[in-house]
Amino acid sequence: MGALILIGLLFALIGLAVLIYGVVSAVKQSRELGRQVGATGTVVDLVKRVFNPGSGGVYCPVVEFTTAAGQAVRFESQFGTMPAIHQVGQTIAVRYEVADPQKAEVDSATSRWLVPGCMMGMGLGFLVLGSSMLVIGILVLAGSNS
Repeated sequence: MGALILIGLLFALIGLAVLIYGVVSAVKQSRELGRQVGATGTVVDLVKRVFNPGSGGVYCPVVEFTTAAGQAVRFESQFGTMPAIHQVGQTIAVRYEVADPQKAEVDSATSRWLVPGCMMGMGLGFLVLGSSMLVIGILVLAGSNS
């Protein structure tokens, strides 16, 4: 049962590390949102991106918008879907940094919180699993010593 305790400890430590990374990512995302402003953009193209050979790929929207200062900006979103959820000509919300409008992204909960949310969820899962294994291993070890 010593192996169960070691594996539980390993899972708990990995979970804690991933959970901390997720929280740090969420804090960074929140700070970035404070430096960004919103605008309305138009989808002008859909670009198919294949990140893994053999996969179907995803469609990333190419968006044009005008900043509050009147600068025209065109960017390709880092987030895509299969099938495409955007259509050419569609009006969508975007967020951009005033100091560098090229750092723009489609303003959606997915683009803002997907990575931090997944990291926190996975970290919490590993932490709970590892903690459970630790408790079971300790109880079994204590029961065998009685």
